[in-house]
Amino acid sequence: MKGDVDLEGGGSWARLRGWSGMALMAGGVLFPVATLLHPSLETVGTIIAGEVRLVAAHALFTVSWGLVLFGLPGLYAAVRGGMGRLGSAGFLLAFAGTYLLAVSGNFGFLAPVLARKAPAAIDALSEYPPVVALNGLAAIAFVFGYILAGIQMTRTTATRTCGILVAVGAPAHLLGFGMSQLLSPTLWPIAVIGSISLGAGLAWAGHRLWRTGAAAADRAPLDLRKPA
Repeated sequence: MKGDVDLEGGGSWARLRGWSGMALMAGGVLFPVATLLHPSLETVGTIIAGEVRLVAAHALFTVSWGLVLFGLPGLYAAVRGGMGRLGSAGFLLAFAGTYLLAVSGNFGFLAPVLARKAPAAIDALSEYPPVVALNGLAAIAFVFGYILAGIQMTRTTATRTCGILVAVGAPAHLLGFGMSQLLSPTLWPIAVIGSISLGAGLAWAGHRLWRTGAAAADRAPLDLRKPA
């Protein structure tokens, strides 16, 4: 089809594919680490008590999402021939949701200061309509984007497991995160398991992307939709 990426090509596309794959692998590994570091509950007391963990977690989240944002376009370009409209929409939503979560995650760096200097502002900001709208939009784009992208990935890659992990991990992570804050911190393991699933799916896809990029340098036949 006109305009499709030639998966058997080399040169600059092979290098981009390799870098995108490495970015997805690194981002996928850092994501569950950040989730494990993050406090299971964000209140004024837990924010102050767990300041180091909170800031470290958000720093890793920021790096992780930045790497994923770099890697997603390369992954989409490599498999878009079998994506279809839903898959393309999924990748676009996943990219937008990841970006919005990365932006909203900046609150993690401000929270310790606010908790000490203006604790009432923590709840006020969380209930501020524009913030609620931004967080809601980010969650919807993130969850539905990765679900759609993951489902389509299972139809276009030789190993379907990474697509399943992505489609299951994204909603599980955000659902666990939200329930832990609103219901009980004992539900935090759901967020952790979701992050491991999503991170593993992205890292697995990134590994395949990186391998095909490395193989291109040796002029080996490349096709992410066939077993390596």
